[in-house]
Amino acid sequence: MNEKYSKRSAILSIISAITMFIAYEFAPDKPEGMMVVFLKVLFFSSIITGVLSLVFSYISFKNKEEGFLKKIAPLIILLILLVFSFSIIGVVIGLM
Repeated sequence: MNEKYSKRSAILSIISAITMFIAYEFAPDKPEGMMVVFLKVLFFSSIITGVLSLVFSYISFKNKEEGFLKKIAPLIILLILLVFSFSIIGVVIGLM
């Protein structure tokens, strides 16, 4: 059973990043109606694909797959968290 989990992990992490940033890009100040549903679908699908990419990355490390693709998912998820951390810090500093 020689499946490439690292490719799936990289693809899902990229999809996670794209859907997360699309959700925040399209979000108006006061969402109403179908926009709320659309933003929820984007946000939660981003979280689900991010978790799945980390699971596939773990499986690829466990199976000792070769290549750098298995390291992309944790890196992208870490970069997403870093961007949100900086944005939260910016909001807090802006409130002072």
